[in-house]
Amino acid sequence: MTEINRTNEKIKTSTKWFFAMGDVFQGGFFNLVNFFYAFFLTDVIGISPLWAGYIFLIGKVWDAVIDPGIGMLSDNTRSRFGRRRIYFLIGAPLVLLAFVMMWFPLSTGSEVSKIIFFIFAYVLMNTANAVVSVPFLAMSAELTTDYNERTSLTNTRMIVSIISSIICAVVPLLIVDSFADIHLGYFVMAVVFGLFFSLPLLLVFFKVPERRQFSEGKKGSVKDLFMSLRLKVFRRFVAMYLSIVVAMDVISMIFIYYMTYNLERPTFEVSFVLGTLLIVEVATVPLAAWFAKKTSKTRAIILGNTGWIACGLVSLFIGSASPALAIYVLAGTMGFFIAFSLIGFTALFGDITEVGEYHFGRRVEGSFTGVQQFIRKVAAALANWVALTLIGLSGFISPVEEIVDGAVTMVAQPQSEIVLLTIKGILGISPILLLVPAIIIALRWQLTKERHTVLISYLDRKRAGLEATAQEEAEIEEIMKPLI
Repeated sequence: MTEINRTNEKIKTSTKWFFAMGDVFQGGFFNLVNFFYAFFLTDVIGISPLWAGYIFLIGKVWDAVIDPGIGMLSDNTRSRFGRRRIYFLIGAPLVLLAFVMMWFPLSTGSEVSKIIFFIFAYVLMNTANAVVSVPFLAMSAELTTDYNERTSLTNTRMIVSIISSIICAVVPLLIVDSFADIHLGYFVMAVVFGLFFSLPLLLVFFKVPERRQFSEGKKGSVKDLFMSLRLKVFRRFVAMYLSIVVAMDVISMIFIYYMTYNLERPTFEVSFVLGTLLIVEVATVPLAAWFAKKTSKTRAIILGNTGWIACGLVSLFIGSASPALAIYVLAGTMGFFIAFSLIGFTALFGDITEVGEYHFGRRVEGSFTGVQQFIRKVAAALANWVALTLIGLSGFISPVEEIVDGAVTMVAQPQSEIVLLTIKGILGISPILLLVPAIIIALRWQLTKERHTVLISYLDRKRAGLEATAQEEAEIEEIMKPLI
């Protein structure tokens, strides 16, 4: 009798945590860049927001372009280390080098030379990001195919990701502010966090085995690169995913401007407010995971997005005269609801890859991830470019550099009412525009737990070489029809 190798068994707790170490980079890097990089370019390096927007646009579009290629490459890689893990070994030193270059406090040369340098550094960083992120996200769908176990894995990953995010929200500016010279502070910060992001990737390489069932099989070709978009369920997932992550990107980037210019708080206080948001977020993850298991992943998204929109609207009524407590309460409340949104869409991704295996006859998580990241990054690049362009066109005045006792400091300048309204509008209104579509898609979601359970049983039998009866084929075809 042919033995069926199940792919939906539980994962060892130690494996979950070692794999989650990859989210030190995944969660921390994106938040550090989203929170501080635009501000670094405009208020430390002195590049106009208009040109800083183009640095984001070019860097993220390049990142998007190479993601599908890296995804297909990892699908087709065959090595003694598997098809995903080898990229963590290659990518770790590249992450360190590129991250230091990206935050190098270039203080000489014209604005044009600075723009060229930081475009190159950001492109290199996003190349390193693609080399490790796409295989990592693809591998997350391969550790188990169990519906609830994936939610548990997501819970573990989110805890590590958000703890990393808290560190990346609070510590960078504290390192910078501990040096009298702001340029030296940013350089030290870059080295510290370059190591912080790169070393855990080696833990994933050495400690997390790949599944043999998913590391073998037929290879794909270039013509298959965007085949995932043929699936109705994947197109809907990408649209929902975009709504949430682009909202996060835009709000994260604009928040430091909101704190500095609208609320007139000192720069270092941004770290504490962001820390409040992320601490509440990580504390809420177990509750959000429990809620997703008890109800559904899409209901977690609906709850999270609805509360997040409400927080955005409340931010329109908070100003420099508001009590300091108000911004901390708002940040904590926003962190609570964001946890539900993140748990929901992160856990859904793995379920969709099984629909792909059913439809295409092989595992192509890398291509799924590459295409997903391609679309996300193009959309985020355009959204960030629009936000920075609006701030630049509204008349933003760059800080003035001052040298005191040989140390460089940057002095923020007063901004006009139209600049302040632009910043507040982006923070308060964009969640409505971006998150409502995700709620609508979640309400109509059709890849239920029951459908997924039947699909996994069918796929396990097919991998074992067992033929399904005509009745079984007809049943699974009927179940899958709304999804493909």
